[in-house]
Amino acid sequence: MKKKKSQMEILGLAIVVVIVLMATLFVVRFVVLRSPIDYRKGFVSSELASNMLNTLLKTSAQDCKQLTLSELIQDCAQETGLECDNGQDSCKFVSSTANWIFGTTLDKWNYKYEFLAYRENDKPFIKLGNQCQSEKRSKLYPIPIRAATVYVKLDICT
Repeated sequence: MKKKKSQMEILGLAIVVVIVLMATLFVVRFVVLRSPIDYRKGFVSSELASNMLNTLLKTSAQDCKQLTLSELIQDCAQETGLECDNGQDSCKFVSSTANWIFGTTLDKWNYKYEFLAYRENDKPFIKLGNQCQSEKRSKLYPIPIRAATVYVKLDICT
């Protein structure tokens, strides 16, 4: 009788060990080996959009009367007819300068983007890049002009 009781205790102990091993495997599989959530990517895209737009708007144009791109966007929106040293009007100058800046940075870093300057949301007077098809991080800057506001927006596609 004692022999059967010992065998039953060992069998019970073996079952407990198997259950503990199975629980450990599940913990390892679903908790430890789970891929980490990348919160950093969204933050980097958001900060990149903000910093790029802020820097772009404060950049001085040597070829256009030392005006900042923000001032040139104001002129473009008001259509005052400012002509830069290279013969371009303010709208074309802003477009070509922004295109060059984004081409040497965002394009080189393989970021998809859309840059817009508009008074009315559905009618941008400057548009660069392509509309984001999936998620995006945006930065919007208002620029005051006479009797209205111009909005400059940069979307970084994630």
